[in-house]
Amino acid sequence: AQDLHDEVNQALTAVSLRLQASIERAPPELRRELSETKRLSSQAMEELLGLARQLRPAVLDDHGLIGGLHSQVRDFGEQTRIHARFDTRGIAPRLTPEQQLVIYRVTQEGLSNIAQHAEARRVDVELSFVGRTVLRISDDGAGFETGRGGGLGLSGMRERALLSGGQLTIWSSPGQGTRVELTVA
Repeated sequence: AQDLHDEVNQALTAVSLRLQASIERAPPELRRELSETKRLSSQAMEELLGLARQLRPAVLDDHGLIGGLHSQVRDFGEQTRIHARFDTRGIAPRLTPEQQLVIYRVTQEGLSNIAQHAEARRVDVELSFVGRTVLRISDDGAGFETGRGGGLGLSGMRERALLSGGQLTIWSSPGQGTRVELTVA
């Protein structure tokens, strides 16, 4: 379900971006039709996210969010041979199933991006419940220019955060690694 969502969401994000570029260049008589097509694409993305929310990973129900994240980070380290550490701070409040799923999926996508692009030796994942609920994923990898958008995986993470009322912030620069921070509403 996650793979299906990610693939389709990335494709719809690309369609939406191309439609926006076309709207800006299109003659006035086509703009309305292109705008409506873009709206339908956004609606499809929202419906897809709703379906993905319903398809919770079993690990969240079986082991809870912290247990699920611990397993995810451990498995990531074993599969990639990257030193991966998971830590929590504070006392976990009662999080909604939607909040848990957003945290789990952002962690999943963040680790996937690190494995594919970062050339990292170390990854730290921290879930803090001090004040607000904040997920931090940092690596010592290659980094990138954040002004370039960072690709569809990061766009999907941002969108997932925004649709749940949260915020995703990314700090990175070439040669300095990357830090992703999700603040949950």
